Amino acid sequence: MNMYIVTNRIDVPAERAEAFEERFIGNMRNNLPKVEGLTRATLDRPVDENTPYKVTMEFEAESDFEAWKNSEAFRASHTRPAAAADAAPAEKPQTEDVRSVTGIEHHIRVETYQADQA
Repeated sequence: MNMYIVTNRIDVPAERAEAFEERFIGNMRNNLPKVEGLTRATLDRPVDENTPYKVTMEFEAESDFEAWKNSEAFRASHTRPAAAADAAPAEKPQTEDVRSVTGIEHHIRVETYQADQA
């Protein structure tokens, strides 16, 4: 069986890591069970300083991922709380990725969502 796997890297300042994890895990537990075709999702905490969190989502098909991006569950998962939105500086669009694409990153698995295997 082919899978469609999406990986996202999220930079989180150390002082916001705990709040980020709590919110992200809550979103995983509340929103991911509603996602059609999602078989597994993981949140990995970086071990090394200046390394982003890593999120991996495994879908049955690319069309399931596209449907997720257009879903209410996606919007609910990606809405920032008002306090965080007010405190965070406006993000500037990045014109190039300054991180190495060949470097090794070390992470600790924080949370895994696994779809029921009925």
